[in-house]
Amino acid sequence: MKRWLFIIGITLFIGCSNNNILKIDKDTPIPTNTKKGDSYIFLDDLGHQPSTKYMIYSKDKTQLKILSRTRKNDIEKINLVLDNKIQKMNPVGFRGEYEFFAADIKIEDQKQINYYFEIIDGKFKYFYGNKSSYYLKDIDSFIYTIDDEQRDLPEWSKGIILYSIYVDSFRDGDKQNSPIYSEFGPEYYFKPHGRLSDRTLRSEIISSEKWQTKGTLQGFEITDWGDDWNTPLYSEIEAQNRYFNYAIKNTRRYGGDLQGIINKLDYLKELGVGGIKLSPIYYSNSSHKLDTIDYGHISPDYGITEKNSYKELENFLEGNIWTNSDKLFQDLVDKTHNKNMKVILDINFSYVSTEFFAYKDLLKNKSNSKYKNWFILDPDQLSRESKDKKIFLNLDDRSLQDYLIASTTKWVKGYKNKGIDGYYVKNNLNNKKFLTRWKKNLLKIDNKFILAGESTEKNLNNLGKDGFDIMGSYKLGVWMQNLFEDSKDIETIKGEMNIYSIDTPTWDLVESYDTDRFYSRLINPNREFDRLNNYGSDDYINVRPDLVDKDAIKKLKLTTLIQLTIGENPVVYYGSEKAMWGADSPDSRKPMLWDDIKFENETDSLKKYNSNRDKIAKIFKTDLIKDNISYSVTPDKTLEGWYKKISEFRNFDLDLFKNGKLEILNLNNKNIEKPNILSYKREYKDRSAIIVINRSNSKKTVKLSVTGKKEYTDYYSGKKYNIDGDRINIELEGYGYLVLYRRINFD
Repeated sequence: MKRWLFIIGITLFIGCSNNNILKIDKDTPIPTNTKKGDSYIFLDDLGHQPSTKYMIYSKDKTQLKILSRTRKNDIEKINLVLDNKIQKMNPVGFRGEYEFFAADIKIEDQKQINYYFEIIDGKFKYFYGNKSSYYLKDIDSFIYTIDDEQRDLPEWSKGIILYSIYVDSFRDGDKQNSPIYSEFGPEYYFKPHGRLSDRTLRSEIISSEKWQTKGTLQGFEITDWGDDWNTPLYSEIEAQNRYFNYAIKNTRRYGGDLQGIINKLDYLKELGVGGIKLSPIYYSNSSHKLDTIDYGHISPDYGITEKNSYKELENFLEGNIWTNSDKLFQDLVDKTHNKNMKVILDINFSYVSTEFFAYKDLLKNKSNSKYKNWFILDPDQLSRESKDKKIFLNLDDRSLQDYLIASTTKWVKGYKNKGIDGYYVKNNLNNKKFLTRWKKNLLKIDNKFILAGESTEKNLNNLGKDGFDIMGSYKLGVWMQNLFEDSKDIETIKGEMNIYSIDTPTWDLVESYDTDRFYSRLINPNREFDRLNNYGSDDYINVRPDLVDKDAIKKLKLTTLIQLTIGENPVVYYGSEKAMWGADSPDSRKPMLWDDIKFENETDSLKKYNSNRDKIAKIFKTDLIKDNISYSVTPDKTLEGWYKKISEFRNFDLDLFKNGKLEILNLNNKNIEKPNILSYKREYKDRSAIIVINRSNSKKTVKLSVTGKKEYTDYYSGKKYNIDGDRINIELEGYGYLVLYRRINFD
């Protein structure tokens, strides 16, 4: 009956014009299933913009790949119409509920192209452009300016493995600089006890009138590194009950600092990373330090705490002055460079702290403040008692731009020696004029500097020679999180891999201090990425994953292999090599699992589980009185070596990962039900590597389609795989893998 209603509804539109155009409007019945050839197109799911998200240059800049998006399995055909020439677009794969089509065009002498898409399904045709229509005469084409001067990325940045560090949770190298109050500020706390090594009272390192003006919390204390993560200190509970409902975990401090990173540089070098990416370290009261107080100085709780370390920052200190904390950061940069590694700093220009020096001046002087145009404020924000933690910046203001440029170029110039090698911009930076001006100043100092941005819609529009050089993207992590689910068929997975293989080069993150841990995602499949994945949210399982799934480590190793071999620039989040777990922030910011620190058992409350309660209770010994479970906190002993093993393979032929073309391979296995084998190849000049992965727990024998005559070699075992016709016969154990390598001509 529904089908007949659908046909009748469509038929009503035939003959409405002289051209017999089929139309879809609000009264047209919506099909219950997406199907090609049903003469219905989900118009709201069409996607394209004349931006770098859909316009991808080849590495040699001679071709431009144009992408268009539809709902998955919705349309039969898309044509690209460019300069009145029709070119069929080819389906290239899936991402989520969408399907992508692509067409390649040669870049010649044109500076601008005008184009639109002709979308066809059954008897339905639609012209999709900047203005779309059922009638060709009514559309406006997309317009794209050919950017033939895109910046070539510095050579050091190609193929690099970055290690992302949340500074407060990585390593405590200096007990003396531990913070003496939380992000709420000293106004809520009694004075702390104790002295610095020079006998200065800890309570006197800030002005005495700052203490206890808004609250009466007991003295702040950092949490012991090995304490149970899920058991808050009394000071956290008190703060949450009396003042701030997010205090528990979110405002906790562990004392990690720059000296701790310096002490672990050898560890990072041995792991195989080529650079470190640090969470913000600028002066701020919080652990994440995204809410900056001053971009021109390093926070003393990450640097050096002495008698005057805080007092000299209480009133604006010129950025050209190098504090002892600033100099310690330069020491970290120098020692990292000496190990042939790079330093990238995270930075946020979206908002600042209420303690930001210019905002405090505005609160004091109101309309007479010279900083009155630096902020985006609500009309009554200055006249009311505000609990806002984020003060948004007005990047249109030229004097604010001057301050930000002076403060950030300081870390690029360095102190006596070369400074940092790149910035990674968190959140949106959608002021293109400021971005262009900032980048110009950065490159004046160091023409090999790199400017990366978090992959938001607005930042993607600013990718290019005058904007970001590269994007930090979670697409790989999103694709992999359901890799081992039977509900996801192998063809869908391959389609998603195809999309990944044609994307603009990115820094590939699978997790960060703003998401849940990828290891935990393996036991929490089929959830939307970075949405309601917090501790206690909707039955999110937050326990150690290998206790829930005995194959969890095997799966984690396979996804690690993919991350380190499928992309050009993987970003490893601290502790991934230890198999750290946790829900979304703050649980993804737990203290690093070091072998020289003893950890208490981690507890978890069964009260927060609904559908998963019985499943969890059966696995663990349960305290029926407290309704709690507990389990040991131990790093996996094999994963660190696994990272080193794969990194060694990358470094064996780094050019292959820097410049090699990525191709998703097909399997010749028509007689095998659910082969569950993924395979992809990187090829560059006369050598190639093939990665083969069995995503199932059962043994598989498959035939892999390849080209050429020379055999491949298992990189790790040395076993030869001869080519039989155009195939290689492969046998893989459950969750097994192969890393095959071939070079035709050796130097």
